[in-house]
Parts: sequence; C-alpha cells; structure tokens
Amino acid sequence: MIERTSRTSYLGVVGVALVACGLSACGAPAVPLTQPSPTATPSDGVEQTLEELPVPEPSEDGTLATFVPPLAEPASEDCVSYDPSNLTVTTSGDAWLLREGSHAMKLFDTQADAEDGRRVARNWTKLCFIGRDNDEPDRYRYIVHYFKDPSGLPLGPAPITMECITYNPGDLAIYSGPAHPADPENEDWALHSGATPLLFLASEPDALRAEIVASGNTRLCVIGHGNDRPDPNRYRLFWWRQ
Repeated sequence: MIERTSRTSYLGVVGVALVACGLSACGAPAVPLTQPSPTATPSDGVEQTLEELPVPEPSEDGTLATFVPPLAEPASEDCVSYDPSNLTVTTSGDAWLLREGSHAMKLFDTQADAEDGRRVARNWTKLCFIGRDNDEPDRYRYIVHYFKDPSGLPLGPAPITMECITYNPGDLAIYSGPAHPADPENEDWALHSGATPLLFLASEPDALRAEIVASGNTRLCVIGHGNDRPDPNRYRLFWWRQ
C-alpha cells in the first residue's frame, strides 16, 4: 500500500521509536542493531559492483487519505561479494574501517562498533546497499544496508552493542507527502510497519526495494546508532534479521 509522507530525520524517528517502546519492548536482543549507516562508497575503496486499490478510510477530520499507486519498479539490487573469513578491522583517520582484504567495506565511529560489524558480516557473503547512488545533500541518511547469502561459518560472538526495532512485516506501507501519518509536509519516501517508522528513502524505487527486504524479516537493527559525529549516518550499519 503506497501513500504519501513527510520529512524528518531518520535518527530522530528511529530514536523516538527506540526510546518510546524501550529496546526490550521492541524485541531487541541483548546484543547490538542489519542497516548500514554511512555505507562504503567508491572513495571508501569498494567497487560499485493496477491492482485495484483499497478504499481509503476517512480520517478523524472526515477527509480521505490519498493513495498513490507505485509508479516505479523496485531499485535493482546493489551488492558487493566478500570473503567472510578474511574480514579485518583497521584504523582510518579518527575512525575505524571494516575491511575484506584490501577492500574497504564500512566505516565506523569506534573500534567496538567496527568489531560488532565484523561479527555480523562474517555470517554472510554479500553486503548490499539501497540508495547508494542517491544525490541528496545528506546522502548517507538515505543509504540502507542488508546482507545476503549465508557464509556457513560457525556462529561467532554476537554483536555487543546492537539496537533493533521489531515490526510486523504484514503491516508494511510506504508513504510520501500529504497522506503521511505524522508529517504531511515530508516529501521523503518513508517505510512504515503500521504506526512504526522504519526508514526514510530518497526515491520510490529505493522504498520499494526496502519494502521487499523488510517483508522477509521482522527486525531492523543498527550498529553505531548513538554516535555523535557531525554526519552520524555515515557511521551506522543497518541490517535485517528474523
């Protein structure tokens, strides 16, 4: 179900959601949250490798929400393959970098976050991006990560600092503009599960791709959520889990 939404920062929305329900209430395990924060970019060293619509229910003021059918196809998958047995963590200026051999994968605020990212990444063989080609001024805010293709390696230690939002994949909806339930002036594309905001995306194709990934999982997690960098989204890794 596609509707129209409003613009607020991802950090603010997810932060409010996490605080409002508490991590335990949101289904967060006692370990670290799969979305990437700032994702690896070429400069980081990674190669860029009608159905009938439902009748809207009237709102409390008697007006009807405007349902907008999808006008685009989901964004193509954008994935980078890596060897999970060859992951390392190194310094990168005043930050920490998750690497696979000579290839940079993801930048983190602290060594602890980078090690948590390594613990998650070793379970998979592909790191995928949604919105990596967006040209928004704050582009990292609209980049989402997920992992694919299990590695089969023995399970290692769980991430230490992970935050997750638990959601119902059967209640997923995309909003943009006036029909957004929280901010009618927001023109971002927003992925919700019921009343729970999950992500903001830069385009409808990106939102549709995020909806596909979200539909196969029940938790959206992030590592590095609480970093206080000037561009905090660059240092967050998102990922999905069951």
